[in-house]
Amino acid sequence: MVYTVYIDVVFAVNMIMDIVVLTVLNRVLSYRTTKRRILAGAAIGGLWACVLSLCPGIPAAVQMIGTYVAVSGLMAVTAYSLERPKDILTAVAGIYLTSVVLGGVLLMLRENTRAGWYVQRLLCEEGAGGIPAAAWICLAAGAIGAVYGLTGLWSQVLGRAARRKCLCRVCLRCGGREEQVIGLIDTGNRLREPVTGRPVHVAEEEVMRRLCPAVKGVMYVPYQAVGTEKGMLAAMFLDQMEVEEEGRRYILEKPLVAVLRQKLSAAGEYQMLVQRTEEFYAAKRP
Repeated sequence: MVYTVYIDVVFAVNMIMDIVVLTVLNRVLSYRTTKRRILAGAAIGGLWACVLSLCPGIPAAVQMIGTYVAVSGLMAVTAYSLERPKDILTAVAGIYLTSVVLGGVLLMLRENTRAGWYVQRLLCEEGAGGIPAAAWICLAAGAIGAVYGLTGLWSQVLGRAARRKCLCRVCLRCGGREEQVIGLIDTGNRLREPVTGRPVHVAEEEVMRRLCPAVKGVMYVPYQAVGTEKGMLAAMFLDQMEVEEEGRRYILEKPLVAVLRQKLSAAGEYQMLVQRTEEFYAAKRP
């Protein structure tokens, strides 16, 4: 039996499905990434599918390690700019879970809907290389829409609980003044001062104005938001920052806090982003 492999089709199909998986996972876990990074991660998955198609003689063990460990991890790192092993493992597990859910939705639509019957009829009448490709595209589009709807509902229902769990009480101290705010433990915040590499927390301008009416020694920290937006944030060293999270308290000496002019939360749930780093865990716990 002779198989004809259209490598461009293999690459395109796998890349499109990888884009869907990575985008859905990003929607659920709220990674701070860009479309370009997701495309790059999906391209890695598409290239690996091409390698497997062109080299069927690769040992099964190598295929499994490459697919489920190396390539999946590289896709996660590329798409979401992850560094910590724990975050990479979480993303890889999320890629597997999302793939299973998406595959289940596609199977359900194929088996239990009119679209699935239509595709099967076309396949029987005209073979897998004809018009059915268009029908499969429509079916995949419906599945993607269903997955997006489910993940959107999932994000809204579980997202609030997750945000509440990540909220903490923060007491900022500077020059004899104190300001009590609600902070969000933001694992996606990797803002650092470029010279010393110190982590930079972010607070709303209104909070910082009340805490520090007159400030000396302001520095500027470059940042890049989601997409292509770039700029500079004014930042300053405070005397102390006390964080209370789930009954535990952490005291950070001389924290570097940047000022953000716009609101961090449209609903006003929190006024500060607290970056959880090694410095955070090493802080004193009274």
